[in-house]
Amino acid sequence: MSSTPRSAQLSLLSLGTLLLPALLTFACGAPIEDGQFTENSSENLTEQTGTICPGATKIYGIDVSYYQGNINWASVKASGKQFAIIRYSDGTGFIDPKFETNWKNAKAAGLTVGAYQFFRPGQDPIKQADALVNKLAALGGTGRPNLPPMIDVEVKDGVSNANIIARVNQWLARVQSRTGRQPLLYSGPGFWNGLGNPTPSPLPYLCDAHWGASCPTVPSPWGRLRFWQYSATGSVPGISGNVDLDLYNGSLAEMQGL
Repeated sequence: MSSTPRSAQLSLLSLGTLLLPALLTFACGAPIEDGQFTENSSENLTEQTGTICPGATKIYGIDVSYYQGNINWASVKASGKQFAIIRYSDGTGFIDPKFETNWKNAKAAGLTVGAYQFFRPGQDPIKQADALVNKLAALGGTGRPNLPPMIDVEVKDGVSNANIIARVNQWLARVQSRTGRQPLLYSGPGFWNGLGNPTPSPLPYLCDAHWGASCPTVPSPWGRLRFWQYSATGSVPGISGNVDLDLYNGSLAEMQGL
């Protein structure tokens, strides 16, 4: 998940290979460079829990931003997708102009929805968390069956590893305090291990970004595979171009009860 379409985000070619950097931009005044997972290296995958394969019961979804353009959510739903995670912002500096439209239209089509925020380690984590929660509250979106708010952790922005995890923890605690729910955290296994494989507190649910694998590698703080972003080059009816493909390892009722 990113300030850009996930189709341009992380390319994990295989275990033991390099997560390729991407130079991306978004339109909010001057273009901004956004390199996702740029500080990973192959050795960052050596201290993981290992692979965890999804079970027989799973449901499928997508995540989107304004880069997907105008989405026909009825067609997305008819294709079998059951949930959508929609970008709200890049830090506090850029609000996705399609967020509210995507949120309302996805819900109207019958999908379970959630919102994510591309986390900027150099910005105030409390202000970032509050901006997301305030918007969700205004939409009546903080409670179940909507998904918990998600923090997207995939850039360092020149901040030390220790400060990144400290600020992630502040974001998580703020969201949990305000919503009464355990948040979600999106990251890739190589990037997370490159931070020192920390254990966030409070521990969020994980959305594991590992492309092109038959079974994803799950960072060791988590012992359960829940959300898995398994592709960034998916094709879904109702969406022009590539879109990120996700699954939840469990039932719809379980996911809606998180």
